[in-house]
Amino acid sequence: MNEQKDRIKELRKILKLSQEEFGDSIGLTKSSISNVEKGVRNVTEQHIKLITSAFNINEHWLRTGEGEMFVKDETFSLDEKAKKFNLSELEIDIMSGYMELPTTTRNELIGLFGKIYSKHTETAATTIEDEIDAEVESYRKELEAEKKARTLLASQRRETS
Repeated sequence: MNEQKDRIKELRKILKLSQEEFGDSIGLTKSSISNVEKGVRNVTEQHIKLITSAFNINEHWLRTGEGEMFVKDETFSLDEKAKKFNLSELEIDIMSGYMELPTTTRNELIGLFGKIYSKHTETAATTIEDEIDAEVESYRKELEAEKKARTLLASQRRETS
């Protein structure tokens, strides 16, 4: 009977990893992996979660032996995304055109977009700082005016006394 421990060993062999390498990938020692594969140590929920996430393994297969060993990666479909996000024909053409550009051109565009984004975030940060500075300056003037008024009032009282 093919048990979880056997599937773990099978997986490790398919990945061409030693017990030490396999263990390192999921934060376990070589001896822990050896003990799991020999059945000395039970496979825990934590082992299953670590293995499935580290190696993109189908959890159902690891638990039962049924189904595919590896989780199939989702494929990107522009048509599916266009429907999901209700893209216009223009938006679809722009996305298609972008994907057809040579890698170097796409990288240049990403760099340009990055600079534009940085400029706007810096401008927004500067604007906020300027607003704060203006408000602080206004408050300072208000406090100075109050102080002058108190000083003037105090000096007028002394003169009248």
